[in-house]
Amino acid sequence: MSHFQNRLDVLSTTIWVKYALLTLVIVTCVASSAQSSGPTNTKNATSKELVSMDLAGEIPDGAGRQLRARAVTIEAGGHTAAHTHVNRPTLEYVLQGNVIEIRNGVEIPHVAGEIVPAGNGVSHYWENRGHTPVVLMPIDVFKP
Repeated sequence: MSHFQNRLDVLSTTIWVKYALLTLVIVTCVASSAQSSGPTNTKNATSKELVSMDLAGEIPDGAGRQLRARAVTIEAGGHTAAHTHVNRPTLEYVLQGNVIEIRNGVEIPHVAGEIVPAGNGVSHYWENRGHTPVVLMPIDVFKP
């Protein structure tokens, strides 16, 4: 193989590596901006703890964690702040109303009676676009 051909191969590989790195940076930026988007504040929504249980004596490795149930009320036109469920698995029961969940940038409508799981990898918030209050009952494992 000639010296010229070797240089072309190296140049071709270098261009390919730069293209791959640029693509990775762009995809990472788009993914992180999609997950971090959403309101940073809560509007016309309240959360009330209903009950919690210390898991230290209940399950292995439960020390420092609690099982908790809350009632989250979102008034008409209100929303929760965007948040993640990293290390905080949750089952959200839609107790009352119709609500829109914006999960990882995708709108998902939910109605009373549905249970919505959220675990690692979920970034979301809830919007009430209706005219009556929405009540969610999240039950989660968390570190206080």
